[in-house]
Amino acid sequence: MDSFVSRFQKLSYTIPWNIGLLTVGSFLTGLAIKAVMIPNAFLPSGISGLALLGYYVFPQISSGLWVFLLNIPIFLIGWFFISKRFFWYSLYGMITLSIFIELVPWTIQFNDKWLAVIAGGIILGVGSGTALRSLGSTGGLGILQILARDKLGIKVGQFSMGFNAAVLGTGTIWLNLTDVLYSLAMIYISAAAIDSVQRLFNQRKMVLIITTSPEEVSEAIMTKLGRGTTLINAIGGYTRQEKTVIMTVVDSFRIKRLEATIFTIDPQAFVIIESTFSVLGKGFSVPR
Repeated sequence: MDSFVSRFQKLSYTIPWNIGLLTVGSFLTGLAIKAVMIPNAFLPSGISGLALLGYYVFPQISSGLWVFLLNIPIFLIGWFFISKRFFWYSLYGMITLSIFIELVPWTIQFNDKWLAVIAGGIILGVGSGTALRSLGSTGGLGILQILARDKLGIKVGQFSMGFNAAVLGTGTIWLNLTDVLYSLAMIYISAAAIDSVQRLFNQRKMVLIITTSPEEVSEAIMTKLGRGTTLINAIGGYTRQEKTVIMTVVDSFRIKRLEATIFTIDPQAFVIIESTFSVLGKGFSVPR
């Protein structure tokens, strides 16, 4: 298991792996836009939402071309302010997304618009989440979010919420209010799907262990599970006795092995397991 995790971590930084993620993510995003959103006059979040709004108002320009044109000035600005690696991967993602929107020939028919909302949100969220697992993205909103955070001190969530609110608010001028509300629900489902994809391979468990054998448990965790530990001096709130608390972080695959290791040594151990979304550092994710 340890060698598999190590190989997978190395693979996640290779060019073919990231190109593959961006390609799959772009295809699913393009499918959601072309096959679900456009037939139902929905607006997705981000630059794609602004692009579709432009397409609904000026259909003489194709939807894929709208996505491409609106991203050009953002990428030109981003060239000077973001990582060049992120820039080139994102440029590839944006171009492939524009191409897939142009090439996808299908329309998925729904008898109920709520089914279209759910399907569109899930497909879009899985596509965007897959692309975000790479070292790039499929569009320019991520670049704007970085600039807004670093240059203006605006939080990423606040900027995204404000941008989408402006697009949806403007959309009420040309689109049916009901479709705009459907779009809002679809964006919420999409965000949930993105979070699910991000957690799928990135969720970690932070574990706090209170035991009468801290040295033995710590050594077993390091030798049997290959995970580092931190020993924290603490005082019991009721007994006022000094204790040593072990802190470690493991992936979901190791959690049962960790429990077995702890309770084999100390059946009376007190263990707190907390889910954490992202862990950066040696042995886990490397800052990207």
